[in-house]
Amino acid sequence: MLINARLEFEKTMGKVIMLTGAPATGKSTLRRNLAARIPGLVEFDYGELLRQRKASEGTALSYDELRSQSASVIHATDVQSVDEFLIREVTERRLTSDVIIDSHAVTRETFGFRVIPFSHGQLMRLRLDGVLVLRCSIEKMMERIAAAPEGRRDVSASLAAEHQALQECVGMTYGIICGCQVFIIDVTDMGEKEVTDTAVKLLEKIGVTATTRQ
Repeated sequence: MLINARLEFEKTMGKVIMLTGAPATGKSTLRRNLAARIPGLVEFDYGELLRQRKASEGTALSYDELRSQSASVIHATDVQSVDEFLIREVTERRLTSDVIIDSHAVTRETFGFRVIPFSHGQLMRLRLDGVLVLRCSIEKMMERIAAAPEGRRDVSASLAAEHQALQECVGMTYGIICGCQVFIIDVTDMGEKEVTDTAVKLLEKIGVTATTRQ
């Protein structure tokens, strides 16, 4: 009886979605567009949470500085603190709303790459209901980074491909641990609206209710 009651209660809770992918694939744009389509959607921008943490310590960082300086200014303790804050917030917000977390655990560094993912225990507490991973052709990705660097490091085609593969592996691992579906969307030849419509259709498969197309 208690198990059935818990299952019924969880059905009424909001869904928690991880949105991830390589740089310049359009994650922030999709997050904002989904907020316009999914009533009451609660958004978390992981980079912004890191900026707020550093600001609380007296270190003001722009988004460009966050990206360009990365490991030299963001330490594992910063990530761990933000992770715990995020888990507490998600646990509360999912009681009444769907939640989306815009985050990528893989960062490009001067020495190569750094990965600080959620731990197994943290993922068990987050209990993701779905993972959206954006990907695009390496050529398109490099074009976008060149057109709007926004603090991102210069990258070769091989490094861009490695970054994308590593981030997709992290997304897949999150899905395996949480036992949820992972949707990898190739946005190479999609416009902004098509990406949003595709994501909405996929999220509806896991119980997220969106408004009609705009």
